[in-house]
Amino acid sequence: MRRSSLVITSLVSVALSVGLLVAVPAPARADQGAFITLDAVLEAGRRNHPTLAKQPLLGKSLKLQREQLNRAYWPQLSLGGAATWQSDVTSISIPVPGAMIEPPPKDQYRLTLDLHQSIWDGGAIAQQKRVAATRTQIESEKVELEWYQVRESILQLYFAGVVQQELRQQGEMLDARMQVILDKVKLSVAKGVATERDALLVQAQKLEVHQAIADAKAQLTSVRRSLEDLTGAPLADDVALRSSDERCQAAPDPHPQASEIHRPELAVLAAQGQLLTAQEKLERAGDRPRLGAFATAGYGRPGLNALNNSFDSYFIGGVQLTVPLTYLYAGTRGKSREQLEVQRSILARQEEAVVKQVHVQLDTQNAEFLRLESAVLLDDELVELRERARAQTEVQVSLGTATVSDLINDLSQEDQARSRRAIHRAQRDLACHQLALITGDL
Repeated sequence: MRRSSLVITSLVSVALSVGLLVAVPAPARADQGAFITLDAVLEAGRRNHPTLAKQPLLGKSLKLQREQLNRAYWPQLSLGGAATWQSDVTSISIPVPGAMIEPPPKDQYRLTLDLHQSIWDGGAIAQQKRVAATRTQIESEKVELEWYQVRESILQLYFAGVVQQELRQQGEMLDARMQVILDKVKLSVAKGVATERDALLVQAQKLEVHQAIADAKAQLTSVRRSLEDLTGAPLADDVALRSSDERCQAAPDPHPQASEIHRPELAVLAAQGQLLTAQEKLERAGDRPRLGAFATAGYGRPGLNALNNSFDSYFIGGVQLTVPLTYLYAGTRGKSREQLEVQRSILARQEEAVVKQVHVQLDTQNAEFLRLESAVLLDDELVELRERARAQTEVQVSLGTATVSDLINDLSQEDQARSRRAIHRAQRDLACHQLALITGDL
């Protein structure tokens, strides 16, 4: 007889060879009910992933930066003082009848309280807030990039679990059929119309099936524990992993435009481009005129009256206009603009590289998806043929024109066809979800 079996273990190795069973850290958060979907697992993983916990902190940090920058609009107070000695002072050598003008002392003292209020800063503070917001956006997009990589791990794990779940179910179905055959064979042995060898063959086949079921259960348990680690929530053993999804009914466009790709890498590059624009506007704001009001209250010797050699208090107030002129002759604006253009060109090349990589990945993955679609269709036909052949053998065994070994062989062939179909279906769904992941739509 052609020795065969459910051979789930060999099919598992096939799944491993195509990369379905990837050992990754573990996650899982299961909804209440008989099954859980990939979307639910991804949502649970997002809530649990420690990197995403940085998002609220980034928002809080940006708020504090804005509050700090807004304080630049407040009146700025400062306290100053000086004690000086100078080699010469202004003196009046012309005699004035009836008056004696003493020269000011060479040691002078001054204590001041200065106040400055910005009226117009050229838009510098507003641009600094935009720069801070853009930097925060870049960090936020980098967090999404890290989460993207975790999503890929969850995707691989989830469909590895789907494969093991299907293989376990196929094994349990085959085991039930084998038990029916074994009962019939034992009855035939008791009646003397079958040999003990037939019963031993069925029992041996059942043990192989039990071994395959145990392997599938162990693999499925490992996947569940890994999903629990990634999602931070328990995934009950009686909760099934649902593989069907509307996204897997058709393959997407393998060559989308850059605007249709939602990859986090492109979002990071876009935010970096916005940062360059904000920095350019900030530099221009630094070259604009600035207007402010000021006031100074002081006490010292001399005061504002240079002819009074005693300590005196004084006050000065007014409006101050500052017009930067350095950029007109130093060429700093032109050099800065040139540097920004170089950085923009670098970002543009990086974006082109990402889009090209996405297109290559989509071409490859789309071809894989279509191949697996065709494989599943052929599997359906093959399973139907194996079912019909097994049914015919059952009739022949009852008529005595076929042996129990023939029936066991047909059952094993049918089960292998069903197992291959289950694997191909899971691989097809994985390929379809990977298409969505490549474009950033998952």
